Amino acid sequence: MPRETVAGGRFLKPFGIAGELKFEAYLPDDFPPGAFTVGYLAGPGGKPEREIFIAAARHLRGITWAVQPDGCGTPEDAAQYVNREFFIRRDLLPPLQPGEYLYQDIVGCAVYKEDGERLGAITGIMETGANDVWIIATADRGELLIPATQEVVRQIDVPGRKITIHVLEGLFD
Repeated sequence: MPRETVAGGRFLKPFGIAGELKFEAYLPDDFPPGAFTVGYLAGPGGKPEREIFIAAARHLRGITWAVQPDGCGTPEDAAQYVNREFFIRRDLLPPLQPGEYLYQDIVGCAVYKEDGERLGAITGIMETGANDVWIIATADRGELLIPATQEVVRQIDVPGRKITIHVLEGLFD
């Protein structure tokens, strides 16, 4: 799998009788369907297995799409893709706006307080109605939940894999 790929989503289950699958997109709702034309299927453990082509993709609702891998004509053909991740080339994404990041750019970044103290690293992101919440694994405090808001997040340095936050009063209580 090429290094500059992005997890585009996960195949869920066969959808209809023509070889389509329901697909959970990891990318924004306005993601262009044309980017789903070619990608890489992840095998067990997330390891790249093979390049695949998508014959058709259409938005259903929210983050759910209907996609049809090339060569899938029946629900039985589609079953081989169930619960597998699909990666796409990063250069197929529309340009990100300043301050926009993909989840995979954030997960794994080290998190520091403004005074330079390292808190830990981001291990996951929860989507809430108001804002995302970052899950930070720490060595001494267990898991911390940090709201990804302008009030808390001071600087994101993706190439340096470092995020600086402002600790609000009561944030860790």
